[in-house]
Amino acid sequence: MQIPEAPGVAGRTGVTSTDRPSRAATRRPFRDAIAVAAGSRAFIFAVAFASAALIGIGDLPVGWRFPVRAEVFSGWLGSLFNPWAHWDGVWYIKIATSGYADADGSTAFFPLFPMLVRYLGVLLNGNLLLTGIIISLLCYAGSVWLLWRLVRQDFDEEIAGRAVVYLAVGPLSFFLQAVYTESLFLLLTLACFVFAREGRWRLAGIMGLLATLTRSTGVLLLVPMAYYYYDRRGWRLRKTDSHVANLLMVFEGLLVWMTYLALAFGKPLAFSSAQAQWERSLGAPNYTVTKAVAATVWGLRKVISAEYYRWLWEAPRPGSEYANLATNLLNLLFLIAAASLLWYGARRLPAAYSWFALVSLAYPLFFPSRYVPLMSYPRFTLTVFPLYVALALFTRDRPRAHRVVVAVGVLLLIAFTAKFAVFSWVS
Repeated sequence: MQIPEAPGVAGRTGVTSTDRPSRAATRRPFRDAIAVAAGSRAFIFAVAFASAALIGIGDLPVGWRFPVRAEVFSGWLGSLFNPWAHWDGVWYIKIATSGYADADGSTAFFPLFPMLVRYLGVLLNGNLLLTGIIISLLCYAGSVWLLWRLVRQDFDEEIAGRAVVYLAVGPLSFFLQAVYTESLFLLLTLACFVFAREGRWRLAGIMGLLATLTRSTGVLLLVPMAYYYYDRRGWRLRKTDSHVANLLMVFEGLLVWMTYLALAFGKPLAFSSAQAQWERSLGAPNYTVTKAVAATVWGLRKVISAEYYRWLWEAPRPGSEYANLATNLLNLLFLIAAASLLWYGARRLPAAYSWFALVSLAYPLFFPSRYVPLMSYPRFTLTVFPLYVALALFTRDRPRAHRVVVAVGVLLLIAFTAKFAVFSWVS
């Protein structure tokens, strides 16, 4: 029994057995999407290189950096490669070098990615920076192919191609080639979807397990897996069979990580308590959103007041207030955009897509940070692939909207890549 198409998909695509596009017409959206996906990586490398070379990489405290292993190049090679191990990249390279330690915050970062960097780094003579970049690029390439394959099964070539393009030119897509988990997690997420959709439960479970060893949000893959599983069985619980055990493999990744933490430090939940270093706490989503709005409004008031009084007497600008205001405002805008795409795609996407997007967007709202409640929220949306599909559906019959989306995406991508390259916080 095949998974039914999303409501209205056949009507929108208009593809029938007697009216199929030619092979050339089918291949063109794929070729165009691949060209954009590949070209965007070279473009982002160029932007980061120019920014680091012309502006210079910020001289942050050594405690925030890891010059010995994360800044291994100098000169023009340093401008080309060193920017890709900033912020969380420093943590992953530290963990790959020295392992985990108690109470230093490292246990907040799940183990699969740093393990890959550590052991595959042997192939590059211990150059963990290059290893991390190459792993991310390879995972990005795999993600592009899987995204095309998955979306092509539910929609047509145009939607699949646009979804790939929006992923490639998204404002934060530079993270997909940094020493971050985004590419690896996206690859495992898409692989889990593909295998679950095809009823290959053992492989889907393994992908879910690995995703959970990459990021805590991997456990959310149980939602689409369960949907596909019971949809194939007509939503009859009595048809549950031994394959359901493969769905529970998602939790095994978390159990493996907790077991290691218990044996190493006597703290199976150390990954959760480590979030205190980023001043995160547990809260309801409505509280987080309200707090984010309040922080943005309050920051705006303080900045406006400071600028007003500077007309009356000499006073320094409140630097941290500007940074917090910009970050809070950016986070809110991404939340609004993501929620809008979720709402738009609710009746247009396959239900498994929508449910996964919903839980993925809601999950970070349970863990607000003190001064920046939606800390890193824009980056968390990067791997929620149904948003790209929803955006592709929205722009399908709106060519002007498509051009605007691409243009705005590229402009923001340039700005955020440059900011990240000089060691300035983005998300």
